[in-house]
Amino acid sequence: MKDIGYVLGNFFTHKDYLVPADQIPGTMYTPLHFMFEAALLVLIVSAAVYIAKNKQYRKPVFTAIWVILMVWEVAIIVWDSTAGKRQGLDPAINLSLYPCSIFLYTLPFLIWGKGIGKKIAYGYVCTLGMLGALINFLYPIARLTTYSCISFAGFHTFFFHGSMLFVYLVVILSGEHRYQNVRHWWELFLPCVASLIVSIPANIVNYSPVNADYMYFKGRFFVLAMLFGNLSEVQITAILYLLYIFVPACFYLPSYLRGKLRKRQMSVSVFA
Repeated sequence: MKDIGYVLGNFFTHKDYLVPADQIPGTMYTPLHFMFEAALLVLIVSAAVYIAKNKQYRKPVFTAIWVILMVWEVAIIVWDSTAGKRQGLDPAINLSLYPCSIFLYTLPFLIWGKGIGKKIAYGYVCTLGMLGALINFLYPIARLTTYSCISFAGFHTFFFHGSMLFVYLVVILSGEHRYQNVRHWWELFLPCVASLIVSIPANIVNYSPVNADYMYFKGRFFVLAMLFGNLSEVQITAILYLLYIFVPACFYLPSYLRGKLRKRQMSVSVFA
């Protein structure tokens, strides 16, 4: 087992040149990982509560987060493409077409957008974005199976998904967005619009000779593989499309149904 000195000394080292993960402090579910994650979670929640109460800081903080995320996204792609044994961009894994990547594209609409654009951004951030943030923050399998949390790649995944969680908490705690006041059926589908838009380039790459699995549309993620392993890739893609539409809508469905019920009760009382 290596010590913390090895981790710090290899902060920017690519996984191709690291010792096996079970010898590295801070990899998946090691004591250092638990301590790091717990401290970061306290910081995120505390900061979110403060920013939620101080509206004047919301836009500049969100803007700074977006700028850092964009710069870091480019940096991590360049680093991953040049620091390992395999040189060059790998279009099967290095493109920003993952479910959580949608946060990069919706955050500007949440900061500066208006009307439908802002509602679409809220819809993603407060549904699939929130779920993706929690899953990847608490179960960072994409990075911490090979890297320490104290590493360039580890910091990236925690800052990215921690930022998603932070923005969600600020938006909800401040009352800036609610899963309420859904009066029209089509409003149930606004939260999936961003995902459907990003799915277009994702599936162009997935079904090209690159043969990727962006947004998990081909079901290679181990949970989906266990559930749908006996289905064809096209069938799995169709199921994933339904999930990308249905899951976000579920957050707002109770509000829509309550509105329909109230309207029906009012109609009955008028004619009683």
